[in-house]
Amino acid sequence: MTSDIVVIELAALLVASSYDNAQPVIKWGGLIVAVGSVVSSLFGG
Repeated sequence: MTSDIVVIELAALLVASSYDNAQPVIKWGGLIVAVGSVVSSLFGG
C-alpha cells in the first residue's frame, strides 16, 4: 500500500510539472505516463 501511495504522489508531481508546458507532446505525454503508472501500480500489484 505504501508503494502505491508513493507512485500516486510521483504521478501527481509529473502531471503538475508537465501540464503547463507549451509543447503538447510533453503536456499529454506526462499525463499519459502518470495515468499508466497509477493504473499499473493499483491493479498490477
